[in-house]
Amino acid sequence: MNEQCALHFTGPPGSEVDDLGFRRPWDVKLDENSTYFKAANAYSEFWTQYLPTLVRRRKRWEKVDPRTHPLLMQRFIHKGVPSTFRKEIWLRNCPPRGEIPSTSVPNLVAEEIRLDLPRTFPDNIRLRNTKAQNTVGRILYELARFVPSIGYCQGLNFIAALLWLLLENEERTKDLLIFLIKPRSSWYGMDMSGLRRDMRVLYELLRQEVPVICSTLVRLDVGLDLLLGKWFLCWFLEVLPMETVLRIWDCFIYEGDVWFFRVAIRLLRINSIKIAACKTMDQLLTTIQSIGPSKPSLKCHLLIQNAMSEKITQDQVDALRDRFSKEF
Repeated sequence: MNEQCALHFTGPPGSEVDDLGFRRPWDVKLDENSTYFKAANAYSEFWTQYLPTLVRRRKRWEKVDPRTHPLLMQRFIHKGVPSTFRKEIWLRNCPPRGEIPSTSVPNLVAEEIRLDLPRTFPDNIRLRNTKAQNTVGRILYELARFVPSIGYCQGLNFIAALLWLLLENEERTKDLLIFLIKPRSSWYGMDMSGLRRDMRVLYELLRQEVPVICSTLVRLDVGLDLLLGKWFLCWFLEVLPMETVLRIWDCFIYEGDVWFFRVAIRLLRINSIKIAACKTMDQLLTTIQSIGPSKPSLKCHLLIQNAMSEKITQDQVDALRDRFSKEF
């Protein structure tokens, strides 16, 4: 088991495979000397606490049905979208992608997509066959047609695959992927100017909210691009536990990418003492990498609640984007 596989599983501790097709990454009975004994125990503890929340929230959704009340809907999404409603909620405001552009996809882009397909969630049983991999390939190919400024960028394969695993519909996955990526296309272009700009926005927000983080970055001469670029590029996939990723995406798809900033700031705030104690760049990188599999990251319900307390708005983020856009 590698660290990424340990992040993917979202099922009950005793199940072999979760609803998305990810295998349980450890044996049911682990020797306490095993490398993954702590991780398995932490997951079991989390699941025991989280399951009643899932049951309670599903009953509330079924009883109240917030879908016709915007303010109620927002609150319900913050508290968690039950898996039975998630597909509908994610597609709720997603229009059809429109007429297919006449532009063709360069052979180099098609080859880059093809090479990444077998590397996309190799621990997922639904993605092991060629048919499923080709489906993800067609989704990425369609994105390259509709957003030619990107072509293909590593990381998009994971986003496309997770959307398809959850939506279980190739055409609607294409619609949603294009809908979500188009406004953020500058994150994925050759110069990644949008991503670098948003790291500058995040730095400014951190300077205001958690200044000790910025002091540490200056002292060690490290940029946020190196530390956290992947967080935004992959929408926290391959960084945080999958259930946490799904909860973040619920909020992001409904309210906007302000949620990436809220979650990033909250995670850095939680770990600010450890970060400030780092003496070298290597120590800092190790500390940042340890955030993903940590208990605060696993406890998704509490993380989302705490991220809501970060008083950052989409308007505030967009204003900072306008302010810094000329630098990139």
